[in-house]
Amino acid sequence: MSEKKYIYGIDLGTTYSCIAYVDDNGIAQVIENLEGTNTTPSVVFFPSKDEVIVGQAAKDEIELSPDKTVDFVKRLIGSSNKIDKLIHGEEKSPEEISSYILKKIASDAEKSIGSPVKDVVITCPAYFGTEEREATKNAGILAGLNVLELIGEPTAAALYYGITKSSKGKTVLVYDLGGGTFDVTVLRIDDAGDIKVVCSGGERLLGGYDWDKCLVNNMKNQFYSATGFTGDFNEDDCQAFAAKAEEVKKALSQRESKDINLKLDAGKARITVTREDFEKMTADLLETTLDVTKQIISEAKEKGYDIDEILLVGGSTRMPQVREMLVNNFHIEPKFNEPDEAVAKGAAIYALSVYENKVEEWKERKEKNMALTVAEQQEAVLYEEEAAVSSSSITGVSSHKITEMITMATTKSYALITYINDVEKCENLIIKNQSMPYGSVSVTKPFYTRHDNQTTVELQVCESDILDEVYDLGIVPVLGKCSLKMGPNLPKGSQLDVTFTLNKEGILHVHGKDISSNNYVDADMQTSHNTGMSSTALMSLKEKTTAIAVR
Repeated sequence: MSEKKYIYGIDLGTTYSCIAYVDDNGIAQVIENLEGTNTTPSVVFFPSKDEVIVGQAAKDEIELSPDKTVDFVKRLIGSSNKIDKLIHGEEKSPEEISSYILKKIASDAEKSIGSPVKDVVITCPAYFGTEEREATKNAGILAGLNVLELIGEPTAAALYYGITKSSKGKTVLVYDLGGGTFDVTVLRIDDAGDIKVVCSGGERLLGGYDWDKCLVNNMKNQFYSATGFTGDFNEDDCQAFAAKAEEVKKALSQRESKDINLKLDAGKARITVTREDFEKMTADLLETTLDVTKQIISEAKEKGYDIDEILLVGGSTRMPQVREMLVNNFHIEPKFNEPDEAVAKGAAIYALSVYENKVEEWKERKEKNMALTVAEQQEAVLYEEEAAVSSSSITGVSSHKITEMITMATTKSYALITYINDVEKCENLIIKNQSMPYGSVSVTKPFYTRHDNQTTVELQVCESDILDEVYDLGIVPVLGKCSLKMGPNLPKGSQLDVTFTLNKEGILHVHGKDISSNNYVDADMQTSHNTGMSSTALMSLKEKTTAIAVR
């Protein structure tokens, strides 16, 4: 294997995933898997307890072994929903399933280009909150990867678009309709090529999969009419309908109708689906994307931005109805720029820049003989080797420029439950779509003990899309709880400053300062969904996932 050090971007998708890197010529390239395709189905099959198959071979098993196959796991990651089946008698978390997908594409990439895959940036939907983002990072750790950062999918696509198409001095709307998720983000690319995230929104449970379900229902109804069958379809027949639906959807992007031959346990039938019928049965889904898009455009306009261009990302944007809807409503011809690969390529460019910065940072600390903790020493080892290619070969600017050229925005609003006029309310400290010019945003609020000798302050945190500064308790669920320890013998009314910090990856951290002792106190938040893993549990599971061979 080559000793060259490359850095990678991974688009961990709901239905398909891919990996990219910046090659020796300074060009972002998607790396083929061992099956010879640029994208890998995000499907995992467990033929036995200690054997894992990922990709097209796993997808082919959905009809034959649905009880041992998992797909669409991205819709579950970081949520209260779990994998809805026991696999060989074991529960599987979305993070574990996702780690096998990451292992597959990383392993295939290593074999394809002959260089190790270790340092990566992983993408996620712009609307992902803290739980989803932490779970995504954990999946990378479980795969044995060094996750440099996360980056939003629309931002990664816009970075690649801005660099390769020289689309400067424009406000770009990224309409990202993937297999299982939907994102809309407005970004400003200024005359220097710097990118500012203006605002974003989306729907977690909306993607090409939902268009497929409409097709499945239509085909089932046609089958009933054609055959007179009145019973329930078995699992094999249901999986056959699902496979046909994806085939039909792709065909209708190129033609006006598609004939389907169905050979099922329930019988045989020849049916036809037209593009016109397909668009009618999915009109409400398209309307939902339009509503979200209008909302985000309105928010951008309030901030002084008018849309100049629309960029289509995600394989589902190939459906003609998407382009027609956008043109009819916004009178802008959308642009395609490698919708299946732009996210991974943008992530690869960003990843290289992040890695270079880390190498330089640790080199400077070493030269200054700065004292390092054990954890810092372990991290420093990860960045001793320089990358094989410089990011300046892509853009003609320093690595600092690439990372600093992107100004992120907060992805969610974060509130503390507090008393206002003796009534419990949710008070937003961080507001969604707030600009983060310095890479993160921090807000501090003073709290006061309610009793003498109080040694612990219990905080409840809410995460939402609500833009109001204060809103009623109960509108959104509590994200999590955290405890801050204070010194002993404090009188009622003693001050504790609580700080919310949201980093550029969109992950929230909470810490406090006991004013009486001037001591800082970190808070480990226990999420309400209980999706977060302790470091001990994570490392224990990592021993298992890294030991399993994935093919």
